[in-house]
Amino acid sequence: MVHNSTVPCFPVREAVSNGILQGDNPIKFALPLLIIQTAVVLLVTRTMAWLFKPFRQPRVLAEIIGGVLLGPTGLGRSRAYLNAIFPKISLTLLDTIATLGLLFFLFMVGLELDLKEIRKSGKMAFFIAIAGIGLPFLGGVGIASLIHETMSVGAKFGPLVVFMGVPLSITAFPVLVRIMAELKLLSTDLAKIVIPAAAINDVCAWILLAIGVAISGPSGRPATPVYVLLWGAGFVLFMIFVVKRIMEKLAYRVTGREDLSEIYVCVTMMGVLLSAFTTDLIGIHPLFGAFVFGLIIPNDGPFAQMLIEKIEDFVTVLMLPLFFASSGLKTNLGSINSGRTVGYLVLLVFTAAVGKISGTVLVALSMKLQLQEAFAFGFLMNTKGLVELIVLNIGKDLGIFDDQTFAVLVLMCLLLMFFTTPAVKALYKPARDPVPYTHRKLEGVKKDQLRILICVHGTRSIPAILNLVEACKVASKRKPLKLFAMHMVELTERTSSIMTLSRATKQDGKKLSSSMNNIDNILVAFEAYGRIAKVPVRLLSVVSELDNIHYDVWKAAAEKRATIILVPYSFYQKDDGSIENLNPEFRAVGQRVMQNAPCSVGVLVDRGLWGEDQLIETTIPHKVAVLFFGGADDREALAFGLKLAEHPNVTLWVLRFVLQQELGSCHVLNLDELPNEEEERLDDDTLASVKPFRVDENPERSTGQSIYYEEHMYRSSVESVLAIARSGDFSLLLVGKGHTKIGFRPTLERQPESSDLGLVGDALASACGDIKASVLVIQQHNSPSSHKNSVSDHQQSI
Repeated sequence: MVHNSTVPCFPVREAVSNGILQGDNPIKFALPLLIIQTAVVLLVTRTMAWLFKPFRQPRVLAEIIGGVLLGPTGLGRSRAYLNAIFPKISLTLLDTIATLGLLFFLFMVGLELDLKEIRKSGKMAFFIAIAGIGLPFLGGVGIASLIHETMSVGAKFGPLVVFMGVPLSITAFPVLVRIMAELKLLSTDLAKIVIPAAAINDVCAWILLAIGVAISGPSGRPATPVYVLLWGAGFVLFMIFVVKRIMEKLAYRVTGREDLSEIYVCVTMMGVLLSAFTTDLIGIHPLFGAFVFGLIIPNDGPFAQMLIEKIEDFVTVLMLPLFFASSGLKTNLGSINSGRTVGYLVLLVFTAAVGKISGTVLVALSMKLQLQEAFAFGFLMNTKGLVELIVLNIGKDLGIFDDQTFAVLVLMCLLLMFFTTPAVKALYKPARDPVPYTHRKLEGVKKDQLRILICVHGTRSIPAILNLVEACKVASKRKPLKLFAMHMVELTERTSSIMTLSRATKQDGKKLSSSMNNIDNILVAFEAYGRIAKVPVRLLSVVSELDNIHYDVWKAAAEKRATIILVPYSFYQKDDGSIENLNPEFRAVGQRVMQNAPCSVGVLVDRGLWGEDQLIETTIPHKVAVLFFGGADDREALAFGLKLAEHPNVTLWVLRFVLQQELGSCHVLNLDELPNEEEERLDDDTLASVKPFRVDENPERSTGQSIYYEEHMYRSSVESVLAIARSGDFSLLLVGKGHTKIGFRPTLERQPESSDLGLVGDALASACGDIKASVLVIQQHNSPSSHKNSVSDHQQSI
């Protein structure tokens, strides 16, 4: 063992230790030390990501900062910490594993880029991309000459120019798509130009990087870089004309998840590694080979996305943070300690921002884009991210940058990344043309004007929702019912989420392509129903953060002029009667959709009985009950029930609940802003159409009809409706979310603090498993319940 009086150095002898009880110190061995390093890295980077989340910044920014804090800028100022956790002798292994993770990350980046879309993008995207690269790169040449004379004196000027120009001119494609997704810009006209231009920018940057690596080699012969580039060009041509055809044949054999065998995954992983080895053998960085291999795999089928789903968590969660740590250990922001280095930092930020933005804006304006839109375009194209950091680290490893220059360039990327999102938010607010929209509720709407927007995030409730649509279809005889099916997907940092989002943007409103046909089984179910039932179905997908996804639902409802939005409750009742909450976050989405929806909303609590048999396939009768207490929402529920009753297999029972006069200990909730007399008049007018079907007045007509009307006296609303639900007579219960006034017993029943589904709806949804009937809770557009989250303010004790 080597001892040093100032810096202790523990050589890593073997992979694993014999244990502390056997006298071994685990951190002197490779694997235990790597485990400790990984745990520390994950803890710091994830903590930074959590702290930065409220600022709406890309997670990669927080993770890069976390990596920097692990190095000499932060925790690394303690020599004891560095020597214990990140001793120099362990950094080679850490860098090797981090680079292996980068290979697969760059492979996924290549998979994201669609060469077909780039070719379709036209001249505008190409010219904007070239302008966005050219001006900042030229500015980088000038700065490189200054830095070469003062800071990175020992570097070759040619490689320094390339490695200085690429970070200034490159656009981080994955980060850009993520920012546009968060700002709801992917469906705008701006995105149709920005995304192809950024993709072209990304490809050009890797070509420049290959040139930079080739000319920075240690060989002193001038012809060597030329040979390296020629071999690199030959490698690219071989990948395009030979390997691409092989991978296309393999990819097109995969039509579903069951077709993706282990051998296909194994061949692809070997392809990544062999491509990386080949470019390293040629003299170009291994990352270039992995990127090119990802680029030539067709991504218009399920193969690409299923590959990403298999490897992305391991790569992005475990491997990439190791790269952030490896980079952070080389970054000492404390070296930016003089006016000269600060001046270089300001000059770099100014050159990168002004060069990129002005070049993009000038070309965009020449293409007749609006000024504000052109500037938003420029800021988006100035997005920085992980790829820039990779380029800087390659330059540092090749000896092109000294510590001070490297720190200045890393800080430049962080600053540009930080200001991109707020700048685009401030500059670009896409104009929305007002949509003529009158039929926002079911009450009073004619039969041929029903337009339904269904929003689902899973497959469990689809049979029950399709039964609702099938029953309503009969009510639209002269003009077909309009059905819009929206698949809600949570937007995450995962690459597969971004790919799904990109495909959803291209697919919006179209028939499913073969690629989507196997990935999105939810939309497949709706498309199949549309063909069988002869109902026109418009397929939609939205990928957004759960906190904001309700805005997409509102926007779609307004654009499609929906009469009602149907959303499943995140709830599943098992065969044994136990209740499973599938996704509490999506339950909150339904609640937010209700708050300010542009039309009526129905939330379906599927307990299985209503969706057990499909109305389109069987003649099994269904009994549906409308629980009518009074109010706008109950009138809307009745209007929906009357549409269901037109189906020959549906019998509707309208159960009118009348509050007993002798209340005793019963409390009354007044939940409507209108005077009780006006509400009662509206209720009576609505019930007038069903009162002729009163069972007790017409016993001879109590058989063979499709609508029945009964009145029930009650003192406790919850006890009464639960008794009806437990009777097993009905497969579906319709109830309004809010009511004019309703009785309940405060000593026995919990008054809801937040009106998720209303007093009655919450009681039916949270009841034990002895209830088999599904529940549809309906809120009428612009009713009092749509503007109130609490009913406690309206309680009156009697």
